[in-house]
Amino acid sequence: MRDDDQLVLALGMRLWGQCGQVMSWEHLGADARGHDRTVAALSCLQEMGFDVRLAPSGVRLVPPEDTPCSHELLRGLGVPTVCSPVVGSTSTVAGLLAKAGAPHGTIVLAEAQLHGRGRHGSPWFSPAGEGIWCSVVLRPGSPLPHPGLVSLLAGLCVLRVLRRAGAEAVVLKWANDVMWRRKKACGVLVDRVPHPDGESYVAGIGINVHQSEERFPQGIRAKSASVDMILKRSANRAELLASLARDLLEAWAKEEPEGLTSTPGEWNAESGTVGMMVRVGADSELLTGTVEGVGDDGALILRLVDGTRRMFVSGHVELME
Repeated sequence: MRDDDQLVLALGMRLWGQCGQVMSWEHLGADARGHDRTVAALSCLQEMGFDVRLAPSGVRLVPPEDTPCSHELLRGLGVPTVCSPVVGSTSTVAGLLAKAGAPHGTIVLAEAQLHGRGRHGSPWFSPAGEGIWCSVVLRPGSPLPHPGLVSLLAGLCVLRVLRRAGAEAVVLKWANDVMWRRKKACGVLVDRVPHPDGESYVAGIGINVHQSEERFPQGIRAKSASVDMILKRSANRAELLASLARDLLEAWAKEEPEGLTSTPGEWNAESGTVGMMVRVGADSELLTGTVEGVGDDGALILRLVDGTRRMFVSGHVELME
């Protein structure tokens, strides 16, 4: 990680620890040699969406009103929760914790990410105060026969939580998206983490909650949605996260001993793309066909225009008009 990024993380953590109180410039390390770097790092925090207020006496960071960090709803889940104002990536942190022996169910949560990750290395826009950016450590009792089902299970849990909150029109798109009117409201990215005593999975989940259409970057605006846009009211991030964590851990406890065998059928029932024409990009191919669903291993089943069937364990799906 670059030195500038490390400074942003350090200042964010120190200011967050002040719980909205002013911290002097001196205590921030903004002496004659470090003033410019400190101001640049504070500007970065502001650009990420943090309410950072500068004054001659010092600096204070005002936490968002519905921040899930350290919320009593999370403490009631009975699993370790690691909360930070800003990290590089919650999945990177969770992966390191999993390798170090973090228990099943450990949640890593951040108000913002410097380098949020989507599928195929694409960045994930994750500003402060706007969404739920978290990763959950999942430890199977024995090796899973079909690891691709983990992301489908996580997507199902997000879908159910959002529907209970009133977002009844959300659907699933392979392999890791929760969609509303062809716009992405949530993405899931699962990493497999091998370690000496077996393997774990880190389910990285990003849910857009408070963004208005104008607050999405221009490049993704037409394809992005938020929970508030769907509900036409302000959702509570702490309540959504607590509900999601509870659902995911309960679903894992129920489904994992059986190898997640019921997940494909449940996912197909909630898919918004079964029966639709799509383009699938995988490796160097770009194929057009009709989605038939997912197989027992979580692979996408596509019926091509010539009548043949293809299965994809990875790739990008583009909905056709």
